[in-house]
Formats: sequence, structure tokens, C-alpha cells
Amino acid sequence: MSKLFDHKPTVFYWEAGSEHCPHGAEPDRDSSAWDCWAERHAGSPQDVFVCLDAPMGDCCPACTEEHGEVVPWAACDVEAQR
Repeated sequence: MSKLFDHKPTVFYWEAGSEHCPHGAEPDRDSSAWDCWAERHAGSPQDVFVCLDAPMGDCCPACTEEHGEVVPWAACDVEAQR
């Protein structure tokens, strides 16, 4: 069981600039477009920006850490045992 995260449903978001992000690629941080873009994106524990307008859905952060890939809440190791 993960020591850093709990097995609880948590909304995950698609990566900024991905096909799911309606804002496009990250603009140059010295440009006027940066402030607007930055308002709709946030850093993630994986050190990437995610798009707050592109929710992936509920996932399990503990299983995601343990398995090294995003695990949907329905596939949570602990939730499946309940």
C-alpha cells in the first residue's frame, strides 16, 4: 500500500497541450499569452502541467503511484476488495 497517497477517488486531469486540452501548447513564459494560459493549467505531482478544463475522471492516486500509470477509480486495488 502506498505511503504517500490514500486510496480514494481523486479527479485527474489530462496533460496540458495534449489532444484533450483546448488551449494548445504552453506559450512562451515571456509572452502576453502566458498569463491567460497559466490560469487554466496547474502543476501536478508528476511535474507536468495539467489542463483544468480537461478532467480525466476519478482515479486512485495510490494505485497510480504503485503501478506507474494512471489507474481509474473503478480499477483501484483496494476498492475492488470492498
